[in-house]
Formats: sequence, C-alpha cells, structure tokens
Amino acid sequence: MAEHTWVSTSIYSDLPPFAIHAGHDSDGDPIYVGRAYHNGDILPAKIVPNKKQAYVAWGGEEINKQDIEVLTGHHYSWIPASGGEVPPHALRVGQTGDGEPLFIGRGHWQGSLTPGKIHPSHGCLYIPYGGHEQRLDSYEVLVQPETWVNSSGSNLVPGTIHAGHDADGDAIYVGRAYHEGDLLPAKVIPNKNCAYVPFGGREVVKHDFELLAGYGYGWVPDANGGVPPGAVVCGRTSDGEPLYIGRGHYGGSLTPGKIHQSHGCLYIPFGGQEVRVQNYEVLVRV
Repeated sequence: MAEHTWVSTSIYSDLPPFAIHAGHDSDGDPIYVGRAYHNGDILPAKIVPNKKQAYVAWGGEEINKQDIEVLTGHHYSWIPASGGEVPPHALRVGQTGDGEPLFIGRGHWQGSLTPGKIHPSHGCLYIPYGGHEQRLDSYEVLVQPETWVNSSGSNLVPGTIHAGHDADGDAIYVGRAYHEGDLLPAKVIPNKNCAYVPFGGREVVKHDFELLAGYGYGWVPDANGGVPPGAVVCGRTSDGEPLYIGRGHYGGSLTPGKIHQSHGCLYIPFGGQEVRVQNYEVLVRV
C-alpha cells in the first residue's frame, strides 16, 4: 500500500513539508487536506493556513478546530465521482462514531474549491463553508498513490494499469513478481491466466504476482537504460539495484518489462526469451 503520513499539529504552527494542496477559498487563499476529531467522529478538515483556521463539516454546521492532523505525501490524484461513490484506492481519512468510513472529497462552491467529507450512506460530499455544512452531489475524490495488489490467474482489480498488447492482440497489464531473489516487472495477460517476467535470458511464467493499480500515470520515451524524472520503481535485483517499468514494441506486440540501468536497456519477456530493447517508453507519475 502506498505510504502517506498524518502529521499532528495546530492551526498556529507552520504547515509540514509536502502537505497536500486541496483547493482555494473564495478569496483565493490556499486550502490543504487535514482531519480532526469531533463528537466521536474522525472527520476530513479544510486547513486554511493564511487564516490560521481549520474547519470540519458536522451536524449542519461548519465547525472550527484548533488541533488537527495534516496529510503529507506525494503523487495523490483527484478523481471525479458523485452520489456518495468513491473510486478504487480512495483515501479513507476517518469514520463516523458508528464506524462508517469517510473519504476526502472536494467541490466547487461560491467561488471556492473546498475539501470535505464524502459520506457514502448519505450519497454526497459535505463541505464546511460559510458557517454551514454544504451538500454537494458531484465532487472529486482524493485517491492514493500507486497500490500493488496481490493477484493470480485472470483476476483484475479496478484501476489496473494497461501496458500494451500481445502479438495476438491480448491486453497486457503492469505487474511484478518475485523470481530467484529479484522483484521483477511482469507482463500480466489475464486472457492467458498468468504473468511473465524476463530473467536470465528466458521468459519465465509466474502464476502469483502483483498488479499495479492507481491513477495519474503516463508513458515517456527514453532509451539505453535511461529513465526520466518520476519513473516508477517496480522492483530490484537481488543485489539491490532498482528496476523500472518500461515497454517496447517487438514482434507485433507492445510489451512491458524491466529497465535495467546498469545493463543500458529494457528487457521484455517474449516468445520464451528475454529480449533486449534499446528504445522504449517508461512508466512515470504525471
């Protein structure tokens, strides 16, 4: 699971590094993602540093809080949703007193872009604004950075990263698997009920693997073992060298594999072999 950190602080302290920006107040002041306790609930909060204020939405009101936690981290995304729904990998931030999960959303209201609580059983986002708890039916949801999900066979999870296609047209997804002490990028082909990794000159079949799921990815051209900023580390060799996810065209396919920087290339598993590719694309955070 992706790492994130909640930092306990007060509204009178400086924001911690890498606080998650959520939007802006109607006067343009930036707003950040937080949470706070209120009447037995753990609630998403809007933090407005320029005003030395933080607020939660509860019981129809906008409630001021002084002791808060600030969400910090990297590579979060905001994904559109509505009606109390949240996408896969939405960040659960808190819960009601009776245990219902609450998620972080944000929505436009009177010139602001304000975060608040997505309350699934109520079918909406509530934001604290203008002294009141405002109800919004359409909003964006904060989702976590990359998530690796255990899988096998043809099982896919929502948000799985599509990587390309096999020579016969079968869809390929981004995965990883262990082999001989290495954690290796894998091509996962649900129609074939397995995954494949490149290792030691061969294409190795794996039946247990992890799938990469999440949002905010892209593919950027590179070559000869190079990787651009934001490249996704997928695994490592047994002696600790990081391996990145790349993909390349070969034999009528677009196949993902491992970028091995010290070898100056991408290796893909194809046709029983570990194939060396010099020009490729790299999976990055955008």
